Amino acid sequence: MASDEITGDQTDEGVSVADDGEEDPQAALKKVISVDVTDMGVLRKTVGITVPRDSLTTEFDKEYDGLMSDALVPGFRKGHAPRKLVEKRFGRDVNEQVQTRLVSNAYLAAIDKEELKVLGDPMIWVHVKDKKKPDEQTQEKLLEMGEALPHIALPDDGDFTFRCEVEVKPEFELPELEGVPIEKPILSISDAAVQVQIDRMRAQRGNWAPVESGGKVVADDLLVCDLKVTVGGKEVKTLDNVQLAARAQVVEGAVLSDLGDALKGAKVGDSRSVEAELPEDYEVEDLRGKKATFAFSVNEIKRMQLPPLDKAYLEANGFDNEADYRQWVKSQMELQLEAEIRRGMKGQTKKYLLDNTTLELPEGLSSRQTERAAARRAIELRRQGVPAEEIDKHADELRTGAREEALAELKLYFIFEEVAEKFEVDVTEEEINGQIAQMARAYNRRFDRVRDELAKSNGIEQLYLEVRDEKCIERILDKAKITEAKPEKKAAPKQKTAAKKAATKKATTKADEDEKAEKKTVKNAAKKTTKKASKKKSQ
Repeated sequence: MASDEITGDQTDEGVSVADDGEEDPQAALKKVISVDVTDMGVLRKTVGITVPRDSLTTEFDKEYDGLMSDALVPGFRKGHAPRKLVEKRFGRDVNEQVQTRLVSNAYLAAIDKEELKVLGDPMIWVHVKDKKKPDEQTQEKLLEMGEALPHIALPDDGDFTFRCEVEVKPEFELPELEGVPIEKPILSISDAAVQVQIDRMRAQRGNWAPVESGGKVVADDLLVCDLKVTVGGKEVKTLDNVQLAARAQVVEGAVLSDLGDALKGAKVGDSRSVEAELPEDYEVEDLRGKKATFAFSVNEIKRMQLPPLDKAYLEANGFDNEADYRQWVKSQMELQLEAEIRRGMKGQTKKYLLDNTTLELPEGLSSRQTERAAARRAIELRRQGVPAEEIDKHADELRTGAREEALAELKLYFIFEEVAEKFEVDVTEEEINGQIAQMARAYNRRFDRVRDELAKSNGIEQLYLEVRDEKCIERILDKAKITEAKPEKKAAPKQKTAAKKAATKKATTKADEDEKAEKKTVKNAAKKTTKKASKKKSQ
């Protein structure tokens, strides 16, 4: 949701109106709502919004006025039932519709009123009751809007107030985008690179197989575990059958850097625990920044099995022997050399933008920012046909360890937002579908299946940004100052000292004399042999 998604036309006085001639709801709310903005650190703010009672009444009246004429209530003709009976019969549905519309419109009106340049959708504070512990009091949590709406109740009397957290875009200046110095790299395909590609192709046909009974966890195994999170000895969350990899992971927003080591050697039924600090944007405000214990009980262990590079695998790919298969893989990689060279030039462009753009970023990335960077990396690798298991590993590394890399990804996100606006770059639906079709071919899957998966995981948006950023880079490269990279020269041998030169010359002379003597001996021996043979023949 973005602040510029307000619909309707603008009148001469600048007041937004809907298509039916009435004032736009967001514009109307903007005049009457109260907004309280509090800084929560770099690029994060809390926004408190109060909607007056009159606005709630207006929304309910509008909904019921439209419903009254069509409502069917037993005992009354269509459209003639009293409002109280209509409210009793349809109150829950009307309340949900008004609540969803009011929260959305009030939020958009608030950020417009405060001129906030927000990043993504808001997170909303709500009171949630634990289904596993219904007798306990509700706990205030920070949830995505879709998750939060069911927990928001409009008041029967008085004003409606809710509080949300948003991430905002930084203000900065772009560097010069013309004449960027770029060096066109020289690339070649090594045997090691061919082996990496072959392993990736084998991984496309790999599968996660259960580890035999009694087997122990090794690095990168896939586990199914029950999880219990405690803070100060008090249980704060339990989750059943959580799926995670045996390596550093982000769990509940906390970075568990030692999880791989803790799980190593565990068997089904074993329990392992690690400690970590909960993030500064954790859903429960009172627990933010506190040290928590994460206890895992292992239910299942799975391990990636790659198909062997045997006769069956080779024949399935249309080859009689491994040598021909390797040569074919290498030839395919050589066809992609130009794309790899272009990718290297794009990497230099990104580095130029990072090195020459000054903007303030938070010391600690929020969970959403880190996840956004990981999602972008995943899309980039999927477009290259990298196996899912390898993609997951790269994404986990970005989430848990490579802070500088994640910061660079976030910085580039903001930079390309500005570059796209400067160059008026956009991405069409056809371009997105073309990229999805390419990904589907790389993984030998149906287009609609791949698109559905991307849609469910917010991948369409990440793909849009990835394609948009590449178009921005191409615009910069069109105006760049490109030079050819020089081939690497072999190191010149070190100059010999005068003594070494003399010794070498003497040794060389001695060797030459010996060689001449040896040749003379061989020549004389050959003459004697020839002479004897001639004498014998004449006799």
